[in-house]
Amino acid sequence: MQKIIKSFGMKKIFIVALSVLATASVSAQTARRAQRSRALTRVTNYEDSLRTAFAGRMTQLASASVKTSDETDVALSPYMYRMLGQGMYYSSSIKNNFNIDWDAPAEEATSEDIAYREELNDAVDKMLAKAYVTSPNVFSHYDAQLANVDVESDVVAEAKADQLEGILGSAETIDDVADIFDDVNVDLEVTKPNFWKTSGKFSLQFTQNYLSQNWYKGGNNNVTNLTALFLSANYNDQKLIQWDNSLDLRLGFMSAPSDTCHSFLTNTDKINLNSKVGVKATKSSWFYTFSMQAYTQFLPGYKSNDRRRYSAFLAPLDVTASIGMDYKPKLKKEGCSLSMALLPLSYKLRYIGVDDENIYSAYNMKEDGKNLTAKHDFGSRLEFNSNFRILDNLTWKCRLYYYTTYEYAESEMENVFSYSFSKYFSTELYTLWRFDDNRNPRDKDSTLGYFQFKEYFTIGLTYGF
Repeated sequence: MQKIIKSFGMKKIFIVALSVLATASVSAQTARRAQRSRALTRVTNYEDSLRTAFAGRMTQLASASVKTSDETDVALSPYMYRMLGQGMYYSSSIKNNFNIDWDAPAEEATSEDIAYREELNDAVDKMLAKAYVTSPNVFSHYDAQLANVDVESDVVAEAKADQLEGILGSAETIDDVADIFDDVNVDLEVTKPNFWKTSGKFSLQFTQNYLSQNWYKGGNNNVTNLTALFLSANYNDQKLIQWDNSLDLRLGFMSAPSDTCHSFLTNTDKINLNSKVGVKATKSSWFYTFSMQAYTQFLPGYKSNDRRRYSAFLAPLDVTASIGMDYKPKLKKEGCSLSMALLPLSYKLRYIGVDDENIYSAYNMKEDGKNLTAKHDFGSRLEFNSNFRILDNLTWKCRLYYYTTYEYAESEMENVFSYSFSKYFSTELYTLWRFDDNRNPRDKDSTLGYFQFKEYFTIGLTYGF
C-alpha cells in the first residue's frame, strides 16, 4: 500500500478525494435531471478517445485484414457494454488503472484480435475511472452486488494464443457452397401482385303496415320493400394508374290499395354504371381522367291513378363520357375515400328505346314536331364522390354531379347513411335532391320549380362480400 501511495502521490490522492466529496454534495434532484446528459457525454467522450488513441492502431489492423477502421465498428464494439449499460461501478477498472507492474510482462505470441481486445478494455477502464471521479452520482450499482447471483452460462474453453492461431490456420476455406451441399431442385412459382380490389353489398329491406277496415282514423294497408346490390372493382398499381368501376342496382315496390289503376308501384328503380380511369399527373393526388356513366331503370314507371308510362327500360338511357382532372387525396382513416373530378369536356347521349309518345314528351325529346330517338349534347361536368366511416358501424356515402350545356343544367346530390347493428342486420337513410330544367314545362312544380326530392328510411338484412 505504501508503494502505491508513494508512486501515485499523496497530493493526487488528496485532489481525487476532494473531487469526489465536492461532486457528492450535489443534490439528488439535480443529479437525476442531469443523468441522461452526462451518460450521453460519457459515450461521446469514450468514442472520441477511441478514435484519437487508436487511429493508428485501427489503420494497422485494417491493413492486416483483421479489423476495419470504420468508426462505426468502434461505436458498435461489444466491449462497450460497460460504458453503455446502466450505471455500474466496476472495481476492476480502478484496480487496473492503479495497478503497478514492477516486472515487465513476458513476451507472448498473441494474435492481432487479442491485442485489439486488450487495448479496447484498457480504454474502457480509463474512461470509467475518469467518470467515477467526475460523476459518481450517476453510478447507482456496483459489481459486488452480483457476486451472489447465480447465472447460468455455457462453459467456454480458453485456448492459448498460439493454439488459437493454429486452429484458425487449419480451417479450410470454402470457395463454393456446392462443395458441401448437394444440388437441390426447388420449384419456384412467381406470381404477379393482384392490384384489383373487389367488394359487394346486398340488402333486402321492407316495411309492412296493416289497418282493419273499422280503424277509427282510417288509412290504407301497404307493404314496401327494397332490394339493393352494389358491386365495385377497383384497380390501383400504386404508381401510375387507377381504374374505378361500380355498379349500383336498386329496385323497390310499394302496394297501392287506393290506386284504381295499379296494385303495386315502383318507388325506387335504378341502374347506374360508372367507370373512371386515371393516370397520375404529378407526385401529388391529381390524375388525368377519363370518365363514363350509364344510367337507366328496370321497369316502367307510373304515377298514381295514371296509366301513362313516364319511364321504361332504356327509356331514357343517359350515357356520358368526360375528360378532365381528378383529385383523389389519400385519407389517413381506413375505409374513407374522396374524389373530385373537374371535367370541362363532356359528351352526353340520351336515348329513348321505346316508342311512347308520353316518354318523348316528358323528356323533351322532340324537334320540329318529330320524336327524337337519340339526342347529343356537349358541355362540362363536375363529379364528387366520398365515402366516410364516421364510426365503426356508421358510414356516409355522398355522390354529387353537375352537368351543363350552358343552355340547361342537370344535377343530383345523393346521400346514404348506413348503420349496421350486426353483420347481417342494418338500417339505411337515403336522400336524393335532383335539378333538371330540361324537362317539359308541365312538370315544373309551383313550389319547388325544377327541384325534386326523394327520401326513404329502411331496416332489413344486409350481406357484404
